[in-house]
Amino acid sequence: MTEEQEARRAEIARENGAKSKGPVSITGKYISSLNGITTGEHLSTLKDELPECIALLSTDCRQSYLRLYQKHVRQYQPESGCEQTLVRHMTVELFQLERTVSLETHARQRGIDDVIRAYSNLSDADRELFAYEQGLQKDKLWRSLQRDKKSHLAAYSTYQKLIKQTRKDFPVAPPEPVNYEADANLAEEPLPPPEVVAEVIAHAERAKNEPSHELPHWVAEIILNEGLMAELAPGYDVDELLEKLTAAPIPLAA
Repeated sequence: MTEEQEARRAEIARENGAKSKGPVSITGKYISSLNGITTGEHLSTLKDELPECIALLSTDCRQSYLRLYQKHVRQYQPESGCEQTLVRHMTVELFQLERTVSLETHARQRGIDDVIRAYSNLSDADRELFAYEQGLQKDKLWRSLQRDKKSHLAAYSTYQKLIKQTRKDFPVAPPEPVNYEADANLAEEPLPPPEVVAEVIAHAERAKNEPSHELPHWVAEIILNEGLMAELAPGYDVDELLEKLTAAPIPLAA
């Protein structure tokens, strides 16, 4: 091919490229959208404040969940975002299994404590037996806890198999970068939502204006936490209410 032919071919390619509007079909546009992240070079644009899967309740220890998640990351070393998601779901299932076991233990211990208070002269073995017999009256509770434990254990096992199958059928070579920032953000305690903050302020205002208003304990705990109040309602003046709480304690609701 002569230089003139090569130049002409390059010119035609540029003209055709200028006419192109990109993929037209939905499938084509989707495939095209993945071009910028297949190497992991631009994964920072996909960062989220929190992971896709969150299973923490307000009573859960967030540090315990993160420690369990870190153990799974070290054990399975996810090589892609998909594998990381499977590891996260595994952690959730095992964490919920442990939560269910803790609930069952707490329920049984509470039964033993009730027996101890009522029958202080019984031996430890008799107390445990008596508490167990009384607990049989809560058959629905025990059956529900057992079902939950089996369900979480089965799901955990399923995710283990999914990770193995994913690595076998869809190996990632080389492994893509995995972003753990969203998971790390779970370590921070979540702030109450706006509607809860509004309820706290409403209680505080009533307590200021109505001496007989019973302030719920949970509201008092938030109001007395100056750092938290400064973050939740930076423009709200709690000094007047704090003075009343110090001088003449406001009645607290149960």
